[in-house]
Amino acid sequence: MIKYAAFLLPFLAFSLFFGCSDSAYKPLKTNQGLPLKTTDGKTIILKKTVDGFFYDNKSLLLVFLTTSCVPCNAQIPHLNNLQNRYSDNLNIVSVILENKPLEEVQSFLEKKKVEFAATLDKNNFKLSQALGNVTSAPYMVVYDKEGAYVTDYTGAVPEEMIEADLKRIF
Repeated sequence: MIKYAAFLLPFLAFSLFFGCSDSAYKPLKTNQGLPLKTTDGKTIILKKTVDGFFYDNKSLLLVFLTTSCVPCNAQIPHLNNLQNRYSDNLNIVSVILENKPLEEVQSFLEKKKVEFAATLDKNNFKLSQALGNVTSAPYMVVYDKEGAYVTDYTGAVPEEMIEADLKRIF
C-alpha cells in the first residue's frame, strides 16, 4: 500500500500543477501577426493589439460566419453597403468558421455577391479562440484604426446600428 502511495503522490502533484491543457492553442501576444488566407489567394495579416486587432490603418469589422447561416446571409447586403460607403476608413473581413472546400466557399461568395474580404484559413479558428471561442454566427467585432476594441454584435444587426457605431470612430 505504501508503495502505491509513494508512486501516486508524485503523480497527483504533477497533475495538480500541470493539469490537462490544449497545447495546440497558444494565446496571441501583443504585436503578433496572425495571417489569414483570403478566398482570392491573398493574405491578410491581423496584428494583435492590447485589446483588439489592427489591419491596414483602417477601422476593422470582423464578421464571423458560416455559409449555411441564414442570419449571416441576410447580413451580407448590409455589410456590402457599409464597405462601399466607408471604404476609405473601414475594412470588413469575414472569417468563415467552416472546413469547406475553397471552390464551394467561392461559389457561395459569388452567389451572395460579397464585396469584402473573406478568409478561409485554419487560423480563422485561432482568431476565434483569441476572442473567447466564437460559437454563434453571425458574430461581429469592431476595432478602431489603432486596433482598440469598440463594440461587438451577436446575431443579425440593423445596418443603421453598425453605421452609428462606425461613425463614432471615423
